[in-house]
Amino acid sequence: MAFSFRKLSKRFFIIANLLVSMLFLLACLQPWLNPETFWLISFLSLTIPYLCIVLLAFVLFWFFFKIKYVLISIITLLLGWQQLSVLVATHNPDFSKRKPSSTNQLRIFTWNVKAMKGNGAQDPKTLRETTRNMYALIKAYRADVVCFQEFGQFDKPHEGHDNIQWMKELGFPYYVMSKDYSRVAWKYTSGVAIFSRYPIVFKKRVPFTSSPESLLFADIAWKKDTIRIFTSHLQSYKLLGNDFAHLEQAAGNNSEQLVEASSNIFQKMKRAFRNRGAQADQIRPILDSSHYPAIFCGDVNDVPGSYAYWQLRGSNWQDAFLKKGFGIGRTYMGLVPTLRIDYIFANPKWEVTQCATVPSNYSDHLPVVADLQLLK
Repeated sequence: MAFSFRKLSKRFFIIANLLVSMLFLLACLQPWLNPETFWLISFLSLTIPYLCIVLLAFVLFWFFFKIKYVLISIITLLLGWQQLSVLVATHNPDFSKRKPSSTNQLRIFTWNVKAMKGNGAQDPKTLRETTRNMYALIKAYRADVVCFQEFGQFDKPHEGHDNIQWMKELGFPYYVMSKDYSRVAWKYTSGVAIFSRYPIVFKKRVPFTSSPESLLFADIAWKKDTIRIFTSHLQSYKLLGNDFAHLEQAAGNNSEQLVEASSNIFQKMKRAFRNRGAQADQIRPILDSSHYPAIFCGDVNDVPGSYAYWQLRGSNWQDAFLKKGFGIGRTYMGLVPTLRIDYIFANPKWEVTQCATVPSNYSDHLPVVADLQLLK
């Protein structure tokens, strides 16, 4: 009886190890499988860090009980090394706010600012204080170029809402804004924006075919060169508090409502995966067509293991955080602690000298800042 139990237990752990390995390898195929077709595998990209932890746990387990089975997890992890290599950065954790003395270095700052409204509902006085704190944070890093996502502006701004004027007062007189969304009743527009201390000599908005949002870029006369800055906000899941509230209510009461609430979340995520795949495919050739030293900054709304990440990073562009950052680089404060979804990508004409996520609690996203040196 004891022998049969040991045999059964060993088979159970072998099968479990193989199943986790299969899921991990399927998730690692994401860079080559467009979610417009293979959207189901996109869900697995969110689980890569956790599958990796489970595989390492199996390595430890088999080391003590049957060492030859360690090879199952080790071979799996080696096959998925490309995906593992983008999870953690191992460089200097300290970012110097002092700008480099080199005249060939550009500091760029990108942030999803959630319309400068802060994290959660606030009374008007607190909201104004939050907005001031956000601009103080931007000022402290003394960037040359700032990219915003979910940036809003009132056509007839009242106190605390003239975000363009606030940026001008910080020393960014040149800007371009996409105005993807418009609230006619409030005379309010929102989208992505690029602010620069240096003149913008050309600008263009490229609307997405899959959503109202867009890719925005600006050619900037920087020093004796012209550089091109891209920014965008790719399709979000658009999950609301009500979606999770309905799920919690249904979980204890009605199985039909539970299925309906779960299906609603599932469909929103499916649509987001597919749209981001289409948007990344639309953006990639535009990035490649730039003859100028180019940088892409944006809220991609997807993790490093995703199709959108690999498409936007391309074959030879650099992920600034992986080049010079430290840790997992979490940029989204909701849901799970492993979501790095905001990026700075630079083409080979740049060398990344430092990069970091900026600690703050003013938005549901953390800013990312990087110094890049133009190669001559």
